[in-house]
Amino acid sequence: MWFLLLLLHTAHIEAVIAQSTSENKLILKNGSNPCEGYIEIYHEGKWGHVGEKYWTENTDKVVCRSTHCGAHLTCTSDTVPWPVQPMLLNEVKCNGKEDHLWDCEHPGFNVSSSKKKIQRKIKCSNNIKISLDGFECAGAVKYSTDGGLTDSGYFCGDTGWGKKEANLLCKNLDCDTTDEIPTDWMVPNKFQEKTTKNMTINCFFQSQGFEKIDNLWQCVTGESRSCKKPASVICTGHDKLRLKGNPSNVCSGRLEKEENGKWNPVKTNNSYPDVWCRQMHCGTNVSHSEDDNGTQLTCSDNVTVILKDGDKPNNCYGEVHIQRNDKSQAVCGTASTWTEKEAKVVCRELNCGSVISYEVKSFRREGIMDNVKCSGDEPSLWHCRAKRSNNQCSSVAYVVCADSISVKLLDGPGKCAGRVEVQHEGKWHKVNQVGWTDTNSDTVCKQLNCGIRRALPTPEKFSQGSNDFLRKTINCKTDAKHISECIPAANLNNQPRDLVAVGITCEEHKVVFLKGDSPCSGMVGIEHGTKTYWLSGSNETWDQNSADTVCRQMHCGSTLNHTSIPSADLMKDVWNVSYSCSSNSTSLLDCENTTLPSNHSDTIATVACSGKLEVNLTNECWGYVNVCANGECGDVCADTWTDKKYVMLCKDLGCGDRVLEPNPKLQPKANTKGSKVLFKGLHTTNNMNNLSQSIFIKNDENDYICKPRQAYVVCSGSVKSNFPSSRDKCSGNVLVEYEGQWLPVCKKALENTNTQKAICGEQCGLAGEPIPYFGPESTEGRFIEKIECGDDAKSITACKVTASSQSCLRGGLQCSNWRKMELTVGKDTACSGAVSVLSKNGISAVSAKDWTKKEGDVLCQNLECGNFKSNGTATSAIIKTISFSCASVKDPKSIWECEKQPPDKQKQLLLECQDEPKVTLSETCHGELKINDVEVCATDWKDTYSQMVCKEKSCSNAIAGVSHHKPAEANKNYFHVSCEENHNNPGQCKRYKGKCQKDGKVGKLVSVYCVSDVKFNTTQKCGGQIEVSYGRGWKKVCPLKSFYKKHKEMLCKVLGCGSHNESITNKQDRFTNLEILLECTKDNDNISYCVSQKSCKDDQPAEIYCEEFKPPDQPIIHQPLPILPIILGFGFFLVLVILIVVFVRICIVKRAKKKAMNFSSRKLSRKEVEFESGDYEDVKDNEMEDFNLSRIKSETEVITENDARSTSSFPYDDIDEAQPLTSQAATDADSRNNINQDGVTYEVDDPQENYDDIDACPEITQTEAEVHNSPQTTPESEAEAPQGLVQGDEDYLVPGQDG
Repeated sequence: MWFLLLLLHTAHIEAVIAQSTSENKLILKNGSNPCEGYIEIYHEGKWGHVGEKYWTENTDKVVCRSTHCGAHLTCTSDTVPWPVQPMLLNEVKCNGKEDHLWDCEHPGFNVSSSKKKIQRKIKCSNNIKISLDGFECAGAVKYSTDGGLTDSGYFCGDTGWGKKEANLLCKNLDCDTTDEIPTDWMVPNKFQEKTTKNMTINCFFQSQGFEKIDNLWQCVTGESRSCKKPASVICTGHDKLRLKGNPSNVCSGRLEKEENGKWNPVKTNNSYPDVWCRQMHCGTNVSHSEDDNGTQLTCSDNVTVILKDGDKPNNCYGEVHIQRNDKSQAVCGTASTWTEKEAKVVCRELNCGSVISYEVKSFRREGIMDNVKCSGDEPSLWHCRAKRSNNQCSSVAYVVCADSISVKLLDGPGKCAGRVEVQHEGKWHKVNQVGWTDTNSDTVCKQLNCGIRRALPTPEKFSQGSNDFLRKTINCKTDAKHISECIPAANLNNQPRDLVAVGITCEEHKVVFLKGDSPCSGMVGIEHGTKTYWLSGSNETWDQNSADTVCRQMHCGSTLNHTSIPSADLMKDVWNVSYSCSSNSTSLLDCENTTLPSNHSDTIATVACSGKLEVNLTNECWGYVNVCANGECGDVCADTWTDKKYVMLCKDLGCGDRVLEPNPKLQPKANTKGSKVLFKGLHTTNNMNNLSQSIFIKNDENDYICKPRQAYVVCSGSVKSNFPSSRDKCSGNVLVEYEGQWLPVCKKALENTNTQKAICGEQCGLAGEPIPYFGPESTEGRFIEKIECGDDAKSITACKVTASSQSCLRGGLQCSNWRKMELTVGKDTACSGAVSVLSKNGISAVSAKDWTKKEGDVLCQNLECGNFKSNGTATSAIIKTISFSCASVKDPKSIWECEKQPPDKQKQLLLECQDEPKVTLSETCHGELKINDVEVCATDWKDTYSQMVCKEKSCSNAIAGVSHHKPAEANKNYFHVSCEENHNNPGQCKRYKGKCQKDGKVGKLVSVYCVSDVKFNTTQKCGGQIEVSYGRGWKKVCPLKSFYKKHKEMLCKVLGCGSHNESITNKQDRFTNLEILLECTKDNDNISYCVSQKSCKDDQPAEIYCEEFKPPDQPIIHQPLPILPIILGFGFFLVLVILIVVFVRICIVKRAKKKAMNFSSRKLSRKEVEFESGDYEDVKDNEMEDFNLSRIKSETEVITENDARSTSSFPYDDIDEAQPLTSQAATDADSRNNINQDGVTYEVDDPQENYDDIDACPEITQTEAEVHNSPQTTPESEAEAPQGLVQGDEDYLVPGQDG
């Protein structure tokens, strides 16, 4: 900031100096330089001279200072031979310190004059020489004060420099007149040096007087400290030269000179080769020669314009550099100086076509040229005007020429089809499909000699590649022949995500294929569009090299044998081109074309290659597409795959004819799977029988990454259904294997009959019915959402299966051929007994034949009974038998895997397992349920299960409807239990461990309450409200509705109270919420079985009264005491107490009056006592006394009750201002002021008996206040102490005295 202020201040001073000096001017004329000569002065538009009157050496000093000519050396007075100008100034007296002559003492301009023809001649110390820093007749204007021995500085070109000044300089330098005044490129390095003194000039003195100026130094106004650029000029005497004809060195070639806007060869006998080389910044002359064609000149510097991408030189794009004598330096530039005209010179010089784009890039480089300005016809950028220096530049000129742009089609089955890639700035880029036009496709096809685009009903998909997208929008016109004509200069600011690379197929696209029984053998065909041709099998053209090329092209190894078959028999069209391939050719169509032999159309080429090509999936019918070629296997990128190709693969592999939606979480992106990507893609032909006969695009890049992923498919044949229950067959939860995961099925997906038939299939019969799901939560995070089957679907593989991550209510299925294992319970056990199979057709006995420990272990574990313990036989009346043998089954998980054909009638198997489930309650017949010491979750629990527990515990029935109250722990596992109709022991029920949750909330734990623990009671002996206990405390009962007379008799007998007394009805009217119900049927002979839990809200508890019920004695009813008589009685008591206290006080006051009789009889004037009502009246002595008798309590009594508060801090809103009533006698006198407000009495102690004698006192003593809650009311008042009572007055009471 301070620098800016200094700059503004300097500019202001210079402007003031310029303004002041423009009014008067002094110059020296007719000397050897502008600092020697006769004095002439300019004033108000006139020139004149100065008289010698009073002239001294001090006057000479002022003259040299005024002309910026240094110190005074000599002076003379001469008679001049020319007419003398009028004397404008005379009698000048100077002290030698003035800046200008007119600053000295003088009588004024045109006041004093003389007729002498003598003029003063002065010589100052400076010897001024003005020249150009640059070339002959061109450059920045510099000056020297020592005659040219050293440079002193430059003339400033910011102000005062124009064509007239430039003309004067060109004339003085014998350079004719002005051709051009450059603005920014002729800036020598010395101009920036701090020691350089730059001078400002002003040759116009109020637009007059210029005719006297013959040297620019006469226009100098002073030194400038803020000059931005030097004055510069190109005179017409300056020769503009260039060298042409040697692109490898712009400092060598034919010398040309610009004349009248045209460049002509230099033909002259006067040779100035060194001058020419220096003028063209090419060093010095090395050699030159002259002939009829002009002058051939080679200078010492070798200069070439090059383009660089970073540190690497390249052709036709990049940063613009100058290679000078093996040293590369940048061409600096700014947006205003580096224009299309300069960029065109570079592209033309390098034979790189037209300009695509130009810009400046922010790089720090060592520069050699700056502020380049070309006319446009220069043969080299080096010959353009520029500021030349070896300074660092912050931005570099950059250009992209047309010949750096190229296009190709990649990763296609031929050179005329594939993904469009454009080379721009040295890198290949994909092109966004959005915005791509048919005209663009035509341009690319024409440039690649592939005709025009081919219109396809379904465009072919090509590999997306790994290059970045081009940040430009290509837009070709119909007449465009090269892709460079379609690329704009501007880049796209924001590119959207998820771009798709464009691919095209041209008309001339052709592919080679093999037609045979395997992918690597058969007839050699050529497919061109919709037509198919066959390669000639002529011996002259179909040789080993051509056959090897075909095998290599098809990724099938080398040739085993090659031959031909007659074409006439097949009625095939023979391709009209013959090829001659080399031993290392990779494509038949790229081989050299040969002359057609005479027997060209007689035969068709066939070949058998050594390799094999197979396409499969990593997991049989699902997974990654795996291609094996020549013994090498790997993945294929998904870019080129379509649903049609996936379906074809599934059919080829016998994996169904549907493609299912894969799980995106199982598909790695960008080759994170880690396997090798062998092929980028594949393309089908019209002559293929299976997918392995496709045209495969080999991955030749070791680091190629598939985007977005490798090809991955789930065929419908990979899906399987299963009933996971090991003890049951064809019944239970349904799981579907999907991508290697067994997923639960949503309940809705199992409701369709076709779906049920497909799942039940051949083994499980016809469709059954959906059943509830029972099992742990799925850990896979996905579910089978839909299963869509046709009427003829016999397996789920023929259905369309849809998986989803959306959670759903899961389901199970029971098919028509369901079967379940059971043990006939004999000794109240769950894990021993006769083994039977239950089905819809009845019960079948399990044969004891072939039964071993292996079968026993499997079945015991299926029944959750541990391992096998022992087995035996029993005679059974069951006719049907079934047999099992696991001898030939390896590691069976379910006993149903060992099922055999039913044998003849055999004895039934008796089985005993090692583990018997331990079912316990926390109390004998009630409490929390545990199985094997694990608590049970109540989310799937039913009352029938409780019934089974109570029976198993010999506790009779379970009480129905009992709620479970103990909450489960969130992170703890509990048993979940599901029992079926054939189960009669809780140990037989299915169970699993898991979290106790329902709908995302923590559930409750099972509690069971049995009838054996039911007890009855009444609230009174043999009567009152009925109470029931079954282990959860005594609870009252809902009103009796289905409770017959005999049940009431039973209840009274259970209570030991005789029979039921019908004469007494309900006596209570209170209503409450109840939860116990007594409901009996007519056949019920035990009322304990009538108890159930069921809520009835806001109802009257049931009562019963038996024969032995005796009503209790009537209690004494205490009526609540009336409040009003109590308040009145208490008030009367308070009045009585107050009267007694007042009486005592009267006696004390009378004694005090007698003692005070010796005081002056003077009394204070009656001051009105202010009451809140605003009324004022005088209060007489006897009236005040009467007032006090009825109001005052003793001070001691007040303090005892209320701890003495100051009246200055009353917290009552209705007291406007509580002033402390104080006096020096306060310690002796008692308070008599009582304020009653809203039933609350405020008693304020006052030191005097008589209120009209109270005076204000400056000393303040505390006044105590007592608050009483009282029904009495008195008028509100506020008393002010009367003024005027001071110490020394007659009525003044001394503290501590009675008066």
